[in-house]
Amino acid sequence: MKQGLLILTLALSATLSATLSVSESQARPVDTNKQPVPEKLAKAESKAEVRELDWRDLMPEPDPKVVEDYQKGKMDRDAVIAYLEKLGNTAVDKLDKTYGKMPGFLVPLNMDKNQNATELLLVPSAGACIHVPPPPPNQTIYIKYDKGIKVTEAGYTPYWVTGTLRVEKNTSEYTDTLYSIEVESIKGYF
Repeated sequence: MKQGLLILTLALSATLSATLSVSESQARPVDTNKQPVPEKLAKAESKAEVRELDWRDLMPEPDPKVVEDYQKGKMDRDAVIAYLEKLGNTAVDKLDKTYGKMPGFLVPLNMDKNQNATELLLVPSAGACIHVPPPPPNQTIYIKYDKGIKVTEAGYTPYWVTGTLRVEKNTSEYTDTLYSIEVESIKGYF
């Protein structure tokens, strides 16, 4: 219990600190060969335009008042936990039907005798599984991939998943998700 509380507190601290102290240009490398996108999260106009999504895109912006209260030490532990849970259970609706690619690690929900999975979770960090607390629902993406993918090392191998992001709740025996991807392709990150 204490470890979970520590993780939640550290996550809020990192999220809130990053929001206040790191500008978008500092947080992500700038590709000077690309024209700026008028609206960062605008939906792709065609499948030729593949938007590179980031896990931070899936999180709503923190309330500035909460950030201020946190920095001034006005929030007790229970308030921090409650706010983190609320933030982690909130989807960014304007991402619905966004065509793009998302990096992450695959966690199989099913596997056949050849170790191919057709239902998976895409998560932001390596090694996520049922033995540790899962990422928040807005940091976990449900994938139904009829082609199947061999997943012998999936939990520790990064992938790019390309397709259409949907804002929709999915529940499994392992975790809840607030997003799914209609997969076009799954390719190695490197």
